[in-house]
Amino acid sequence: MEGRILNYSISLALCLLMSFPLQAQTRNTSTPQGRSNRPQTAEKKKTTEEVNFPLYNGVSVGVDLWGIGSKVLGGDFLSTEIAVDVNLKNRFFPIAEIGYGKTDTWNDKGTHYNSGAPYFRIGMDYNALYKKKHGHMLLVGLRYGVSSFKYDVEALAIDDPIYGGGIGNPNLEDGIWGGSLPYNHKGMKGSMQWAEFCVGIRAHIWKELYMGWALRFKFKLSASADQYGDPWYVPGFGKYGSNTTGITYTITYKLPF
Repeated sequence: MEGRILNYSISLALCLLMSFPLQAQTRNTSTPQGRSNRPQTAEKKKTTEEVNFPLYNGVSVGVDLWGIGSKVLGGDFLSTEIAVDVNLKNRFFPIAEIGYGKTDTWNDKGTHYNSGAPYFRIGMDYNALYKKKHGHMLLVGLRYGVSSFKYDVEALAIDDPIYGGGIGNPNLEDGIWGGSLPYNHKGMKGSMQWAEFCVGIRAHIWKELYMGWALRFKFKLSASADQYGDPWYVPGFGKYGSNTTGITYTITYKLPF
């Protein structure tokens, strides 16, 4: 289901990015009756001139909808975040992102994992379409992310249906020594720092409203975990490991100042 949503998002964003060049080409190639070719040539040269943007071009605020949508569709993680960026010459976009990630789920082996905490990212985006005046953007960027969180891991014993009392969880039996013990540790502490490489688009929809998606390739820089076990989920990063990928689908509004 998430793959279908991503495909629909990419198709819609690409259509929006292509719409302006096609409209501009149509206007340039259509010749009104009675107009000579000479003024058209001058007009065409004028429209292809490079646009010079001022240093400051406003502040934008965006909200990610992908983290909420994936949870509604049955995902294990729930996340939401707000991003604020500054437009410098329509080319460079210093950005800060703050969000909250949470999970409360059981895996196939009968282990319950619970965690929720805020996270923070800071970085820079580069607009490859900075010379264009239509408002669509092709963004490539880097992020530094950090999260400090608590997590619970629980693997309780199973009641014996014949003799009563608790028995070990058969899904968690030791392959060498045999048997298993209940595992229940709450309030364990962990933290992580990571880097992200991001690529995506931001399409101009209407007036000061934009929408777009981004792929995020995440690489762990450093991490700490409790002595009783590693975390399964890191807010803002995803599944605990050396690297992972993520998606954001953002609605952005450019502030009027």
